[in-house]
Amino acid sequence: MKLSTLFVLIGIVIISLYCLIEVSYYSSSDNSSQNSTNTPYIEIPSINVDQAINNKSVDYGIYYDPQSAKPSFGTTALFGHRTFHGSPFLNLDKLKTGDNITVAWPGIGNVEYAVVNSTVVDDSYRLNIEQGNKLFLITCYPLGSDAQRLIIEANQVSIYPINNSQPHSTEPPYGIFIVVGFFVGGMILSFLYPIKDDQYIIFLVVVAITAFLVLAYLFPIPPDAIESQLSWFNNLLGV
Repeated sequence: MKLSTLFVLIGIVIISLYCLIEVSYYSSSDNSSQNSTNTPYIEIPSINVDQAINNKSVDYGIYYDPQSAKPSFGTTALFGHRTFHGSPFLNLDKLKTGDNITVAWPGIGNVEYAVVNSTVVDDSYRLNIEQGNKLFLITCYPLGSDAQRLIIEANQVSIYPINNSQPHSTEPPYGIFIVVGFFVGGMILSFLYPIKDDQYIIFLVVVAITAFLVLAYLFPIPPDAIESQLSWFNNLLGV
């Protein structure tokens, strides 16, 4: 096997880890949507957000900070990624004053908020979580960097009962699309790879990783475990 092929294989493995993060995320999202009546949701129509809220980590989507209050009981803080893990807050910077945000919280109701402010702060900033009935949405800034934080502030304007007969929007099976895309891309690479003797090696690696991605979709892997391996690879390569 040529040295150049080894670097190609390392690149394939790194790409597969990024794919694995997203596949595991979307698989977990599919599972949570099956219990939507017991799951809090956030809807932001102006940026097409309609997603579940979790109490585990931002790696599972939109995360509720348990140190903050639940909606309508004080200041609520929600965190989310702009890249990877479903990118729930990708377009958070596009929110404008007056935009509507609804948090559907079982046992509380639909709590509506209106955006009043948008600000960028250093990553060391600590939010005051005793500001009355407010909602803060927090994500990294700028896109692709965690040097700063974008904070959206919204005031509570109303609360009303949840209508369980009105289902939340269902996302396409992005996890399956990622698996298929990885496999197709890998097959194209293996057939077009200029070193003929190493084409079969690339083919076998792509097939093996695709099978692993399928298993990860059926049995999601905790994101922390994936990201630790990804960090190890990136540090090894000096990325």
